[in-house]
Amino acid sequence: MKRFSPSELPTEADLLVIGGGITGASVARDAALRGLSVVLVDRDDFAGGTSSRSSKLIHGGLRYLQTYQFRMVHESVREREVMMRIAPHLADLQPFMYLVYDGYPEGRALLNLGLTFYDAFSRAPLKRWHRMLGRDAVLRREPHLNATGLKGAGLYHDALTDDARLVIDVLESASRAGALLGNHREVTGFLRDGGRIAGAEIVDRLTGEHITVRARTVVNAAGPWVDRVLGLERAPEHPTLRPTKGVHIVLRTEDFPLRTAVFLRSPSDSRVVWPTPAGDGRHVYVGTTDTDFSGSLDEVVGDEEDFTYLLEAANHALPGAHVDSSHIVASWAGLRPLIAPLPGTSNSAASREHSITVGDSGLITAAGGKLTTARLMAVQIVDTAAGQLADRWGQRGLPPSTTGKVPISGGDPGELADARQALTTAPVAEATRQRWLRRYGGNAALLARAATRHAADGEPIGDSVLTPAEIRHAVVHDMAMTVSDVLVRRTGSFFWSADGDAAAVEQVSDALEAAHGYSPHDRARQQSDYAHWVARNRGTRPR
Repeated sequence: MKRFSPSELPTEADLLVIGGGITGASVARDAALRGLSVVLVDRDDFAGGTSSRSSKLIHGGLRYLQTYQFRMVHESVREREVMMRIAPHLADLQPFMYLVYDGYPEGRALLNLGLTFYDAFSRAPLKRWHRMLGRDAVLRREPHLNATGLKGAGLYHDALTDDARLVIDVLESASRAGALLGNHREVTGFLRDGGRIAGAEIVDRLTGEHITVRARTVVNAAGPWVDRVLGLERAPEHPTLRPTKGVHIVLRTEDFPLRTAVFLRSPSDSRVVWPTPAGDGRHVYVGTTDTDFSGSLDEVVGDEEDFTYLLEAANHALPGAHVDSSHIVASWAGLRPLIAPLPGTSNSAASREHSITVGDSGLITAAGGKLTTARLMAVQIVDTAAGQLADRWGQRGLPPSTTGKVPISGGDPGELADARQALTTAPVAEATRQRWLRRYGGNAALLARAATRHAADGEPIGDSVLTPAEIRHAVVHDMAMTVSDVLVRRTGSFFWSADGDAAAVEQVSDALEAAHGYSPHDRARQQSDYAHWVARNRGTRPR
């Protein structure tokens, strides 16, 4: 995919999407596959907010059964199954254990009932249905777990994902279908025609260029920033969202020996927390907090109180680990764009469902929602937009959505087979082959061919697992425009390295300079911005 130039814009697009997180990306893909002309812009980078800072799960939300959010759980587990079909490289099915201890409100019988609903909603094969484990069976599987008061667990399946990579592959699919994409481009005002929004004025935050996009329909899918975009339409009477902060910490598996993701209750407030082995086999991440947030939406990080809470939960889960702040490799924090609940509703009980509203000027605003159900949410948003496009489509109407059947970029079975074949002869280590397949799916064939042409492109940089082939792929194929774009969203190095893969920064800057002609000043500023972001998300320096 490539960043559009103003000369490529249609005279009037069918749809302008504001926001390049998972919701906006899914809307662009759905609309483009239905034949609409689509332009999508994001003021920062794609997946720059919540969509790169989630719990990295494609899941049904088992814990939401406790608050009777049955419809959302039903939709979520069905969408998990869809994602396993259309994005198999990014839906890594794994076992999870929901632990039961003395005093928990959910006893074994109630948990068994909840998991039965969970499995039935998903229509998953019987071989994937849950089973209940007794205390001894749990400890045989995970001998380091807290044995005091342990009654057993429910063993079931959900999927791990790379959330930012998922957004990029959805956007690549939208681009292949004809959507025009632009990151680091901020909407600064709306165009109006007879009281209705008819497009937007946009500023390119990298070049300062002013761009005008005319569109028949505009969708506000800005995640935590939806109220900021709504403020360009009108002065809102009250906030649409009440964002809450979710923080995760990363520990080394050697310090925190856990092989199976577990759900249990925090000893401090009884909220459900989940230590989860990362897909790299070298780390475990522990999440998450759920606290009201009123700071800057543009700089959300964990603090000492968040780390203390998560370390306490980690030590409760594995008492023998004795982890403290010196064991924290990394952390990340994101905002849940929760719809403002009724007064008195706790954060954990607030609905994770979404809303789609249409303003007096025609602006369609999507609020709330979650990573797992973004595809379904996008279908509903584009169906809503169809009413504003009825005069174009006439009696035949807008074609139905096909996003539940068409694989996303990298997920097509033919692409995956080609990638596996290309990797069999590429001069790369087996661990690199497997990691490339997990992250890039069918697009790993491009990396394999690069390594075949130049063997050094497939060799890890220093102590990192990152390779030069991935850096160039991020810049040339995945529209990375800054150092942070590459190391945070495109490759994920930021999340799993204590120094954010600092050894790769110079190679990243070289690739960006070659592709975009950046000046020495641009290079230094981007490196400084990235170093600042790494430091802000590390808290106490790891040992």
